[in-house]
Formats: sequence, structure tokens, C-alpha cells
Amino acid sequence: MNTKNTAAGLCSLLLIITLSACATEADHSDRVSFQPPLDGQAALESIEVMEGFRVEMFAAEPLVQDPAAMEIDEQGRIYVVEMRSYPLDDSGLGRVKLLEDTNGDGFPDSYTIFADSLKFPKGVMRWKNGILVTDAPHLYYLEDSTGDGKADIREIMLTGFALSNPQHNFNTPIYGLDNWIYLANGGIIRTETYADLFGDSGSKVRFYGIDDAPQLPQNAGNLNVRFKPDSHEIEMRSVRSQYGHTFDAWGRHFLISNAHHHFHEAIAREYVDRNPNLPLRSAIHYTPEHGNAAEVYPITQNPEHQLLTDRGVFTSASGLTWYLGGAFPEEFNNVNFVAESVHNLVHADVVERKGTVFTAKRLLEGREFLSSKDSWFRPVQFYIGPDGALYIIDYYRRIIEHPQWMDDEVIATTDLYESTERGRIYRVVPDEMDGPEWTSSLELANQTAAELAEHLNSRNIWWRRTAQRLLVDRQDPAAVAPLKEIVVNSAEGTARLHALWTLDGLGALDGELIQMALRDEEPGVRENAIKLAEKRIDDETGLTDALVKLSNDPSERVRYQLLLTLGGIDSEQAHNVREQILFGDIEDEWIQIAYLSGKDVDGTALLTESLERLTVSETSGKSLFFGRIAAMITRSEDHTVIRRLLTEGLTDLDENNSWWKTSILSGLAESLPTIGIEQIDFPNESSLALDSFFDSDEIRVRGPVMQLIDVLGVPDDRKEEVLQRASSVAADRELDERFRADAIRLISRIDPESYEEELYSYSRPSEPSVVQQEAVAGLGNIPGTHIASYLLDNWGSMTPAVRDRAVDAMMQENERINMLLDAVEDNRVLTTTIGWNRRVVLMRDTGGEVRERARELLREDPAERAEVLDRYRDALVLTGDPARGKNVFRASCSECHQVGEELGTAFGPDIATVRHWSPQALMSKILDPGRSIADGYEMWVVERTTGSSVAGVIVEETSGSVTLRNAGGVETTIPRSEIESISATNVSAMPSGLENEIDEQQMADLIAYIRSM
Repeated sequence: MNTKNTAAGLCSLLLIITLSACATEADHSDRVSFQPPLDGQAALESIEVMEGFRVEMFAAEPLVQDPAAMEIDEQGRIYVVEMRSYPLDDSGLGRVKLLEDTNGDGFPDSYTIFADSLKFPKGVMRWKNGILVTDAPHLYYLEDSTGDGKADIREIMLTGFALSNPQHNFNTPIYGLDNWIYLANGGIIRTETYADLFGDSGSKVRFYGIDDAPQLPQNAGNLNVRFKPDSHEIEMRSVRSQYGHTFDAWGRHFLISNAHHHFHEAIAREYVDRNPNLPLRSAIHYTPEHGNAAEVYPITQNPEHQLLTDRGVFTSASGLTWYLGGAFPEEFNNVNFVAESVHNLVHADVVERKGTVFTAKRLLEGREFLSSKDSWFRPVQFYIGPDGALYIIDYYRRIIEHPQWMDDEVIATTDLYESTERGRIYRVVPDEMDGPEWTSSLELANQTAAELAEHLNSRNIWWRRTAQRLLVDRQDPAAVAPLKEIVVNSAEGTARLHALWTLDGLGALDGELIQMALRDEEPGVRENAIKLAEKRIDDETGLTDALVKLSNDPSERVRYQLLLTLGGIDSEQAHNVREQILFGDIEDEWIQIAYLSGKDVDGTALLTESLERLTVSETSGKSLFFGRIAAMITRSEDHTVIRRLLTEGLTDLDENNSWWKTSILSGLAESLPTIGIEQIDFPNESSLALDSFFDSDEIRVRGPVMQLIDVLGVPDDRKEEVLQRASSVAADRELDERFRADAIRLISRIDPESYEEELYSYSRPSEPSVVQQEAVAGLGNIPGTHIASYLLDNWGSMTPAVRDRAVDAMMQENERINMLLDAVEDNRVLTTTIGWNRRVVLMRDTGGEVRERARELLREDPAERAEVLDRYRDALVLTGDPARGKNVFRASCSECHQVGEELGTAFGPDIATVRHWSPQALMSKILDPGRSIADGYEMWVVERTTGSSVAGVIVEETSGSVTLRNAGGVETTIPRSEIESISATNVSAMPSGLENEIDEQQMADLIAYIRSM
């Protein structure tokens, strides 16, 4: 039925897609007096925006309902995707509306249902004569061929994407600068509760009905995708993005996920894949100076949060959009906007280049670019219009969280779908800017090639991107001459850039123009010219010579791209330039990766040359590089070379060479688990590692050596001797406490049951904390409920760090878990000491009676946390002593956190990165850590095919393995062949309960120490 409705007025607000995943439980007493939805005018009045800007209602219900994305085509038609089905209705309520301005006032006032019967649509992009719409498992092409405003052509273009939790389904198609279409793909979130709806893991991602086209693995490996519809090309990218992604003016890719509101794809897939032994932990560079799970500043009145929802920090970041509209003040040219639907606000970061990568800092301190007092305001996505305005898509709903992260009591109510007929789109502009006039004045569809080319000079990305797409689609030879004129004479670097890529899309770009672009005054043009040259290096003479002339380019980004491109060229000239860039920029970690990604890197020869050139002095960059070379050599699986490196690294260690030898040993230990070795493969080297562990006077040797022992094992014929020596070390209180702890770890690895009594003695409070922790961990390796009884009997004498290990031990057997829950029920164990991450696992991922009992006993009590925070308010007015605070940090925090390279264990984030936080913010995070997930430190659980599981933060993820690090700094590498499933708990790895260990004065001292760094 073709319905056209006239908007009766301004209505309420919007909501979001579900981009929330973590946090803390809401107080159910608040649910009685929740804030009702606001009408349009009241909603506008509830919004506060940065000075110099105003907010207008562009569209509201009934014109739009549950909007998730929008697109404006070359004729000014507005397509709005409505995801009315969220969160649990897969009956086909999703649809696309076509909005129109019939009275010429610049604002849409009527709509047509362009397409319906969609499940969970989240993204839309104009393509040819129709639109592309993402709706897992398909990407649809929808076209109105009759002119009635309804899509009568409905074709599946791509298929195979997972129909998982809607917040992670693929989304946001973007026409890239390079003429590829890019798709965000958040990966699979597994669920048992909603497996019937969201248990689909996808299939091979492919062009529908095109048998001879390339195919990607299941759900594209849970990674972003790019494709070209006409040529049937399709590729995975090197990273994933949850809901939304964006590009800067020069085509650099930035991405987003719940708690990680801004990160950068530092190296593209085509470079990662060409060296299968590349030692790359992640292609992501996290950009925010203020960290991920960063603090936000909502002004919401009566906010409503759910069982597992973080409060006060990023937990539902979405819609990342680089402002390229050209209508805002000049400083906004480097600003990215982020929607935070759970906290009812829009955040803004200023992005700056830092070496080869980028850093992001807050646009505003202590407040947000835009925020609302209305708890129904749910911004989820943005759009830059033809007028340069920022359009905010507001999903306007009472509840935005997905039921997977909610309390069963709430799910059982009607709250999930309360007022789901609402939704709004806001227009944000500078105060002096006029209203929208483009709704009735766009005529790009009828313009000539020359007229379209002229739009590439626009400051607004909408005009540049639309013109480029139309020109490439038309393939009109008449466009070539005006485009070349722009390359040669335009004063706008972005115009020259788009003209180059448009010519490339037309097949009309020649080597002469590329060489001219390689000499362009704008670094971003030169960077892209290198990519364009890379595509033609075998066909165009002189391009290699032109490229190598950029070896001393003043721009790090240009040198970085040059290094990546030359890594695919097999010539002595290219090799020499690559080495020049590498050794000249050795402290830049991404320069190292770019070099090592080359297809012809000889790891052994490179190590030899690097030892000759780099061992004169120690630096962090050199140490990192030696480890990476060793890791790459190891992945080549040449056992002869590996044995030689192990032998050379473990012999003749002294204070002059230990820094680079231990770096090599760390690299070996890191990669050995990925090649599927048996512990019996290296018995002699294992013996050398054991001897080095016991005999070396260099403290920093023991860490890497212990890593090797974990990997290589202990030869059977030495186990008795090693146990005796380890027992002797563990018993000697004159020795370094970390040495003793590692010796206990050796005992626990070989034969903990025979040393049970010794482990009991080392777990006593008279021992140093690290010794106690390893002893408790060792006890956990001994089967039986008597271990749980012992731990619970001694619970009162354990510090939080020791209790953390004790809880790990308790969770290794179901009987122990029930004993732990018994202790919680009897008030012998506080819920906070279990740790928020484990509580979430018990409440969400266990089954049957354990899950129900855990939810009853372990739910967060906001009042209890509030009491703790209130009790420590005095610490904010006490004078803190940084020297005493350092001792507090050493005793209570150093087992999980580092301060630079000076103190502590690299499990949680470096505390020096939060030294700028206010005392109140620091205290809140210290006492209530479960409410925030720091940059890259959410807890993951890997279920193995053997039935066991490993929990920790992911420190490396390669095509062959995943490496997790636990709170003691111990890393476990699991080959992907042994992984049954992997899932994020979406919670912080940091335990609660520090209030049981330090008083108010110690808190003041600790805060003073952190802020003095």
C-alpha cells in the first residue's frame, strides 16, 4: 500500500541501535517514576549544545519511527531506514521511508514507504538508480523503476553475513575515496538465551547468485568488508567496526565499538596478508588520549540503566563521523563526532596526526558537544547533508540496551517496546547558518560531466563523494578532460585527490598524472598517489624511480605508505629505500610493522644486520623490533633456526646484552605456541631456559625465560631436580619475591599435589603478595572441594589481589562455584570481591540453577556502591602525599597496573594515562571499576575444544592463534584449531573491593601519586 502521510507536528525523540553492552544494574525503585517521552518542543528544550551552534528538529514521528540511518540522493530525496523490530522481533517490521518536502520550506513533511518487510535494517547508501540496504544476512539493492516512490526491484547483492545480535550485524555502507564500497561488520556475539533469533553465525560472504566470484570466509571472518558491485570484487579488511565507521578527507579509515569510541585501521589487509609470518598483534591503533571507555558527561535527568550497563563512561559508542561538511568553523575540520545513546549525548574529539598514526583529544573538557536531559534521547548515527549540517539520527526509546545485557524482570515487562512509534532527526548548524534549502534544489542527476567534476572543488564531502560516485557510475569519457584540469590546476588538495581517484575509476589515469601527484604540495595527495602508483607499478615505466625519490619525504605518513608499497616490489633499489626508512624511523612501531609486512623479508638476515646496527644503545623501539624479528622467524617454523636463536639467546647473558637477548627470547616465546610445537621438540633448549632461570643474576631475564619454560615445558628427566631447586628458591625469603613467585609457579606447573602443604604455607599473609598469589593459583590446580574450603576458611586474611586468584581457583569446578555462592549468601564473601567480570560470567554465561542463583546473589546494588563512594568523600579534601601514595600503589595496584616502565605489571592500563583525571573521577574509577572498561581491557572468555576455558584480556590475535593475559601478567596462547568459541564479557578486568584494603588517607595519597606522574 502506497501511503503518504503528512507530519502533524513535532513529536518525540529517537533511540539507537543497541550499541550498549556493559555497565551496572539499575535500581528497580527508579522504574516506578521513570521519565515519560517528551513532545518535539520539550525535547528541543532539553538539549544543550556547544556555544555557537543551534539544534533544529528536521523530522519527527509520525514522519519517522525508530530511525537508524539516512541517505540523501543527488535529487534531494531522503531515505530513512527504520529498525522498528529491535530488539527481538524478526517478523519483518523494518522498512525504508522516502521523505519529501512538498511545501518548499526546507523540511520534509510527507513520506512514502519505499520498502518494507525487512528484519533489522541498519544502513543505507545511494547506488546507481536505487539504494543499498544492510539487513543481515543480506545486502539488498532496492530500486523504484516506475517513479511511484516504492521499490519494485528488490535484489540480493551480497549474502552470508551473520544474523547475530543486531548491534553487531554488518552495517553502514560508505562509498570510499578509492571507489570501493565499505561495510562495517561487528562480528558475532554468541547467545544461548536468544539463540533461536540471533544464533546464526553466517556463512561464506559472497555475491548472491554469482558462482565464479570470490567468496570470503564465514561472516567475513568477523571483519569489515569492501566490495565493488560491477566487477564482483570483494575483500575483508584487517579490523572490525561495530555500528558505524568513517574516513578522513584523505581516505584513512576510523572505526568504533561499544567502549572503544575511536580507533584507526593502522595497516590495511592487503599488506597484512602478504607476509604470513608477520608478527602483528592487531591492526588497530587506539587513538584517544583520554582512553577508551572514557569518561562522558551526561546531563540526563532520571536516567535508566540496565543490569550490565556501564555508567559514566562510553558503553554504547556508535555512528563515528568525521566532520567534512565545510560549514562549521575551521577547527571542526579535524573533529570526529560519536553518538553515546545510553548516556543521551554526542561526543566530539579533535584528531591530530602523531607520527604514522593519530591521536584524539576531547574537543571540550568536562562537557559534551551536545547532550540532553531527556533519557529517551538515543542518538545512534549521523549524516552530513548537502548544506554541511550535521544531522543526528535519534532512535528515541525508553530502553536501548539489548535484552542479552538486561535483567530478566525487565525483559518480562512491556518496557522493551514502549513507545516504539517514535523517532527523530535533528539538524545541527552554526548559529548564523540559514535553514535547509537543498530539499527542493538538488539537480545533480541532470548535470553534465563537467558540471559534476566542478563539485569536486566543494569543501563539503557530500558534494565531492556524490559527484565522484555519479561520474564513475556513468563512465562518460567527457569527464576525463575536466578531471585532468582539476588535478593540474585546482587550488584545493581534496579536489585534486578526488579527481585522481575518479580518473582511476574511469580507467583514465596515466603515469604522468601520478608522477605529478607524487610531487604534490599536499602530503595527503602524495600519500594517495603512492597507492595509485602501486596499482600500476608493473605497467607504467618510471613509477618506481619516482617513488624512491620520496624516501626523505618530510611527512611520516608519506614515508609509511611508501614503505608499505615498496614492500611489494622485488628490487634492490626498493630494498635499500625500505631499509633507509626503517632504520631512520626505528622507534615508530608502525614503521616496523610496515617493513616486516614486505613479501621478501629474510628474518634471519634482518636480525643479523639489526644486531650490527642497533645494539650500541638500548631503546624501547629497538627492544620491540628485536622481539618482532624473532617472532617472525619463529613463525617460519624452521626448527633449526629456532634452536640456534634459543641457544644464542640463553647463553652468555650479561648486563650489556641482556636487553636485546631477552627481547629476542620474548619474541620466540610469543610465537612458539602459534606453530603447534610439542614440548618434547626442544628438550636441550628447555634445559638451557631452566638453567638461565635459576642461575641468571639479571632480574629482567627471568620473565622471558619463564615464558619460554611455559611453552617448552620441563623435560621428564629434570622434573625432580627442578622441583627441588624451585622448592629451595621458594623457601628462601632472602631472594627476590618475584623470583620466589615464579619458582612456585614452576612447582604448580609440574606437581602441585605433592607440594600442597608448601603451597598452603606460601599462601599465608606473612608472605609477599605475589608469592601468595602464585601459591593460591597453584592450589587451584589441585582438584577437589577441600581447596575451596581452605580458601574460604582463610578468606578474611587475604588482600584483594590474593582473593582475585582465589576466586579464579574457586571457579575451576562447579562444586567450588556453589561453595563460593554459599559463602556470598552467608555474607562471608562480598559480591564486590568476586570481581565484576566473573559476576557477569556467572549471571550471563552459566546455565540452569547456577545462573539463576548468581543473578539473585551477585546483582550490583547501586546503593551499596553509593555508600562506599560517600564514605570516601573525605579523601577528596585530605592532603595527599605522592611518596606514600606510591607505596599504596605498589601494595594494592601494581599487580595489575604499570606506571610507565617504572613500576607494576602490564595487565591493566598504564596508570600514567589517567593522571590528568580529576580526583573525583579517579576515586570513582578506583572504588567502582566495574563501571568502566579501559582501552582494550575488557575480559574475554575462550572455550577450548577440550572443554576447558581461559579468561583474560586479548593481547594478540592472529590468523592462527589468540593470546590472553591474566591478572598476574601470565599469557596463554591458544591455537585457533583448539578454540570452540570466543566471546567478550563486555566488562572490565579490574576487580572491585579496594575499599576493604585502604582507608581515606591512603586513597588521598594514591590519588596524589597518580596525579603527580
